[in-house]
Formats: sequence, structure tokens, C-alpha cells
Amino acid sequence: MIAEFATIVGLLSAFSSGRQASEQAAVSDFLAWLTEHNHEEIRASIESNHATTVSIKALLNKGLDDVHKKLDDISNRIAILASRSNGVEELALAYAKESISEQALELLALMEEHHTEFFLLSNELGSRDQRLVLSPGPNYICKESRFFRDDLALMVGLGLLVQNYNSKGNPIYFYTRAASKLVGSMS
Repeated sequence: MIAEFATIVGLLSAFSSGRQASEQAAVSDFLAWLTEHNHEEIRASIESNHATTVSIKALLNKGLDDVHKKLDDISNRIAILASRSNGVEELALAYAKESISEQALELLALMEEHHTEFFLLSNELGSRDQRLVLSPGPNYICKESRFFRDDLALMVGLGLLVQNYNSKGNPIYFYTRAASKLVGSMS
């Protein structure tokens, strides 16, 4: 299922790259292109799934420039996550603009292990190291505090954490199902 999705994303990218950015394309154009490039099986799969056809139509109706941006973002997210998957990490790192750090993975694994729902950033005065208060779970001290904000932004951007705010206006970071699946896939 995921492989088919990734294939369709890649083929949409190849289809749109051969056209003017301002050009609009129809699903029928994409399906004809698939036939021309010997992707009959994918074409049949798209045609047999109404939701897929409607989704591709909606995407193509926004214009190919928008399609390029969305597909580039999807490809980058997939590459970032794949950069930590055995067997494909080297390939993913060749394409990913960034990679998820060991520190971020360690935090996610700790949250999974302790069934942590969320964490808060400690505002401890005089401390050089960023401390996180996990609930439930032990406190976590960042090994690379100067890069933690970058790690946090990446984890939120990938949907591994969701940011919210407590009653005092301080950020709270919630662990997501996607993070749990990522950690589980790395075990």
C-alpha cells in the first residue's frame, strides 16, 4: 500500500516535471502518460480506486507548480524518515535535505518506553543543558542542547510531535501515533 503510494507520488512528479509549471493537466492526461510509459498496472490501480482518482484530479487542478511543491515536500519527509531505516538509509540520505538526529530518536524511544503522553521544556535558570519533563516518565537532558530546537521543529514538522500550550502559555509537546510507529519500525 505504501509502496504503491510512493510509486504514484514518484510518477506524478515525473509527469509534472515534463510540463510547464503554469500548465494545468487533467487526470486523463496523467493516465495517458502512464500508458505511454508502460505503467499499465498503476493506471489500472488508479482507475479502480475512485478516491485515488479524485485525489489526483484535485492535486492536478491546483496547477503543476503547486504539484511540484507538494510532491517535493512529501519526498523530503519520506527521505528523512527512511534515513533511519535499515537497508535504505544510504539511498535516503543521498536525497534527504536533513536527517532525524540520534538525540531526537533517543527522546522518541524514551517516550515510547515510558508511555509518555507529553513533555514540557524546563526553564531551569543557570543550566546550559536543556531539560525535558516527561509525563509520565523520567526527566530527559539533551545531549546536544544547541541543536534541540532544530530537532523539535523537525519532529513537529514530520508529525512525530504535536505542539500545544498549557494554561501558563508554555509549550507542551505531545507524542503521536506516527512517532510510536516510527519507533516500533526501528526495533
